[in-house]
Amino acid sequence: MSPRELPLLFVRHAEAEDTHVLGDAARSLTPEGRALFRQHARKLARLTPLRGIITSPLVRAVQTAELLAEALGLSRVEVHPALIPRRSGARRILKLARELGTGFALVGHNPSLEQALALALGDDTQAPEKLRKGTAVALRHTGDDGDFQLVWWASPGRVLRRYDGDR
Repeated sequence: MSPRELPLLFVRHAEAEDTHVLGDAARSLTPEGRALFRQHARKLARLTPLRGIITSPLVRAVQTAELLAEALGLSRVEVHPALIPRRSGARRILKLARELGTGFALVGHNPSLEQALALALGDDTQAPEKLRKGTAVALRHTGDDGDFQLVWWASPGRVLRRYDGDR
């Protein structure tokens, strides 16, 4: 598979603790979230290879990214501040996605990730309305203008949904 055929994945972190004594940034994946996403990551690895994984620095996102890297046989996960959940996060995520191109997974948080997906797809109404925890959405470039098209999405414990652009 050539690098141009690889998708760009938007991945929401897996199920995490509700609270942590050190604050929101320190919230870890729950044991159930870790187990479910590990299984899901193996499924994602069978769907597509990737060249790299970029993640938010928040613990739950880093742990999700590490599980995905393990399943893909990648040795490194890179932390990037564009994936920190905050105002204007969606535009920062989309800018990073356009800079990276395909073959990468961006692991982050809602609502920034959902908003970035909506910006990337424009008027496409076939995208999932809500990114459940652990959901991966595969996009491909539609041309040199940096626009994206939905390819598929998959959530832990659910059936893979392929996009049919003719619907």
